[in-house]
Order: sequence, then C-alpha cells, then structure tokens
Amino acid sequence: MIAKQVTALILALAAVSSARASAAAAKVLTPEAPIEVSAKAARFDLMTVDASQRRLLAAHSHAHTLTVVDLRKDALIGEIPVGKSSGVAVDTIDNKYFVGTEHGVAVVDRRTLKKVGLIKTPGPADAMIFDPANDELYVGHDDGKALWIIDAHSNKRVGHIAIPGAPELMALDANAHHLYLNIKPRNEVLEIDTTTHKILHHWSTQPANSPHGLALDEDAQRLFVGGRSEKIAVLSAATGAPEQSITIGRGNHIDQMAYDPQYHRLYCPDHGRLIVIDTQPTSKPVLATLEIPKGTHSATFDPVTHKVWIAYVRHGHSYVQSFKPAMP
Repeated sequence: MIAKQVTALILALAAVSSARASAAAAKVLTPEAPIEVSAKAARFDLMTVDASQRRLLAAHSHAHTLTVVDLRKDALIGEIPVGKSSGVAVDTIDNKYFVGTEHGVAVVDRRTLKKVGLIKTPGPADAMIFDPANDELYVGHDDGKALWIIDAHSNKRVGHIAIPGAPELMALDANAHHLYLNIKPRNEVLEIDTTTHKILHHWSTQPANSPHGLALDEDAQRLFVGGRSEKIAVLSAATGAPEQSITIGRGNHIDQMAYDPQYHRLYCPDHGRLIVIDTQPTSKPVLATLEIPKGTHSATFDPVTHKVWIAYVRHGHSYVQSFKPAMP
C-alpha cells in the first residue's frame, strides 16, 4: 500500500514538473498550427527560407520533391518534383533554387517554380550553401570527400575542394569570404577561403562529436556546433579556439540548427524535442525545451517574423510547423 502511495506521489510530482516546464517553454516559444503538405508520410531533409519572396523551402526527401510554402498565408504553394532531395539553397542573384539530389543539383526557377535543369555531380549531393559574393554554390558530396564548386550563373560544376572526410552542414561569412564546413568522421570544422578555395584551418569540434549542425554568429564571430553528444560546442570563428560548451542533456542527435542573430537564439531539434538556447554569455543558456515529433531533425529561421520552422511526419501525413518566439 505504501509503495503504491509513493509511486502515485512520484507520478504526481513528475506531472507538476512537466506542466511547469511546458508553461515556461510557452513563454519562450509558442507552437502554431501545423500545415499539412502531403497526405503521405515522407521524410524531410534540410530546410531554408527565401525571405524576400516569403517562402519556406523544405527538401521533402522521400517524396522526391521540394516543398514550397507561402509564408504570408501559411499555406502550401506546391510540391515540385526534383528527385530524392537533401540540401536546398536560394540564389537571389540569378533567381534560382538549388536542391541536392542523388544524381546532382536540381535547378528550380524562382519565379515559375518549375524545375529547369540538373547539374550532374559524381555522387549524391547533400548540404549546400550559396555565396552571393562570388555567385558560387558549394555542395557537399554526401559521405564523400569533396566540396563541389558550382558557377551559379552558368549552372556548371567548375571545380572541387578536396576535404578529409564526409561533409555535413555549412555556414558562410560572405563579407569575410570564409566558409565553415563540418567534417563528420573527424570531429572537426574546416575554415575555407572562398576566394582561393583553399582550406585555411582544421579545428576540433569536441566535445561535439560527429558534428552535423553548424551556425555562425557573424557579429560575435562565434561558431555553434552540434552533433552526437550531449554538448553544443562554441568556437571562435576567428581562431577556432573553444570558448564554451553548452550542455543539452539526453537525445544528442543534432542535425540542422537555426540561428536568430537579432534575438541571439539558437534552435536545435533533437530526438523529439526542440531546444532553445540563449547564445549570449549566461550561466543558464538553455532557455526552454519543447516537445516535437520524434524524427524531426531540421529547422530553419524566418528573419522577417523570427519564427522557427520544422518539418516532420506524423500519423501518416507530412507537415511543416512554425513556432513564434516571445521577444527577449
């Protein structure tokens, strides 16, 4: 009898604690209504926002499409057939969207939202980033040892940078002409000169092992690295020196992270939870943790509204969903 009472008390306390945590999280980030983009369950990969056109772009990997959502109306525009997709980038100069696929980089006209070409690559294309300073697209060879360089104007692969292991997410400081690239099997991030296409430095990402997620705070010149560990590593973007590590606890399956430079917040989807981190120096950097569908591993940020977006599969359907932050 006593054992049952103790168990009941423990469960009641846990429920109270959970309710308080949920209330605290709601003060930081409020979930909005999910948007169904497909009646089929199809896994997503990476995401981004076309801020000037007010569109959310999500590589709907297992649907073999690029999902496009109208951010003014919070409504699906369409699913563009591109092949099994992974990375996605916006070319604001040549009015294109680039989408990584198994056979190369699909090119989508930004105005008509029609696929207009395919830039073939020697292997599957994964994460990518567009550099407006030199009109180039950098594309990681999924689990390979190359970072392909594509002339975004001509849609031609013009070279590659040999890298020491499988690449993951990237971050770009276009003004400084520096590209940062996670190398998964070596627990390091590369600093690359985008004018010479040379690797400048190899920096350790530990205690973040198997680094996937990468975000850059340009103003503070800090890199945030997440991977398969219970900590987010914080490095100097100038020297690579470790500055801090942020404990996030269980889960440790960080992939694509989203960073809001104005609110100084980092959003990390991690095995069924969305972690909100204050990137300013503080003794308690983890602001909140929200429950999200398991399997969600990508997030992006809308610089106009400051909303955070995720994409996921649930109950046999595919969704994207936004979260509205409270002003800090």
